[in-house]
Amino acid sequence: MSKIKVLFLLLAVATTAAFAYNFDKTLPLPGKTITDSKLQSEVMMPIYYYSLRVAEPGCQDFKIADTEVSKAKENNTWNEIWTVKACNATARIPLVFTQNAEETNYTIDYMNVKVAK
Repeated sequence: MSKIKVLFLLLAVATTAAFAYNFDKTLPLPGKTITDSKLQSEVMMPIYYYSLRVAEPGCQDFKIADTEVSKAKENNTWNEIWTVKACNATARIPLVFTQNAEETNYTIDYMNVKVAK
């Protein structure tokens, strides 16, 4: 193997190890969410990726610890709060769900995320 290929392989392995995160993907999620398992799996990774922003440096373990409906479903729209445990930090992340005949869309309410350490 050439030196460049070996160097590239070592760099790839080191990068993967440095950015390896443990995202708990167990479904169904805990708590009172009214989303189905398919929608939970769609929303889970964007929630985890956002959680990287609020976790302490070096944190690699993430888990959705709780879900709750914060505004009841009305006119096919409802709000939920998903609580993520990221090592020593806990983030309460609000979501807005909107349902139509074909699909359910969601947005993360970034401005109202609450973080406790």
